[in-house]
Amino acid sequence: MERNRFVDVLKGIFIIFVIVLHSAVSMTTRDTWLFPFWVNLAVPAFMLISGYVSALSEERRGISNLQDSYEPKRLLKKWIRFLSPFSIAFVAEWIVFRVFGLYTVGVREYGIFALLLDFLRGGKGQGSYYFPVMMQFVVLFPIIYYIIRKYALKGLAGCFVANGFFEVLKLAYGMGDYEYRLLVLRYIFVIAAGCYLAIGNIHKSWKTTSLAVGCLVAGALFIYLFSYTGYTPKIITFWQGTSFLTGLFLVPILGWLLCKVRVGFKPLEIVGKASFNIFLVQMIYFIFVEETCALIPNVGLHLVVSIVNCVAVGVLFYYLEHRLTQFVISKIK
Repeated sequence: MERNRFVDVLKGIFIIFVIVLHSAVSMTTRDTWLFPFWVNLAVPAFMLISGYVSALSEERRGISNLQDSYEPKRLLKKWIRFLSPFSIAFVAEWIVFRVFGLYTVGVREYGIFALLLDFLRGGKGQGSYYFPVMMQFVVLFPIIYYIIRKYALKGLAGCFVANGFFEVLKLAYGMGDYEYRLLVLRYIFVIAAGCYLAIGNIHKSWKTTSLAVGCLVAGALFIYLFSYTGYTPKIITFWQGTSFLTGLFLVPILGWLLCKVRVGFKPLEIVGKASFNIFLVQMIYFIFVEETCALIPNVGLHLVVSIVNCVAVGVLFYYLEHRLTQFVISKIK
């Protein structure tokens, strides 16, 4: 199957959205430019694309049962793709923190345990939850994939309900915001939607189905009510702007794009391939550099500087790290 270059283009666009989202842009500007309908949805979009690409990979490899999907070497190889770049970024972050004396107290009190716990939680900085979420994604994905493969649209509906059930359980057990953000379970629906879009002949009918239009309208209504009217959901109490209900708006749009568009654009493809490395760079960048760049009076120039810095260093990081990671993966026999 020929690789769809537009997938990397989308990843390139959404990682730029992540940088913009974490920049010092005022709330008034965000609302005026309708960020809740596009920029704010960058991470759910990445989760959907991850489900889409992973499902295509499973189909291409002919994986037919859960036992094959959970074969230890397969899981290890997938984990290493996240572990390798994150470990490098974490060490760099730790060194910088030590230079500024910000890690000293925690390490002295708890020793290596404090560092290990911080590592498992994704380190520090904007979006640090993403690393543990993706590590969990590797484990959760095969289950979602086989549900969608067997039950198709009914399976997708079931995953939507399961996502809602998780939100109820979160309330019942008094889960806090910090713990909630670290769990991949809040993205069950968009991951399942990515699988749904990748499997079978769904591509042919998705763009015309009334269900897609209904989802789009329902999702847009939820985003508008929450972002512009002061409406507070009773069940979705954390991260409402990226919840599974906003996924209703995102899924039909990305579904159409993934199924209909096949164009490439080399610069954005490179950025897309390096998106995880760029993400790691921006985590550190927004701790130590963004405050200085925020002094730039022109918001547009400030954004350009932040995007160029993160993308340039992230792409360089990708090319330096990618070969090392591939070498390590090749040694797993």
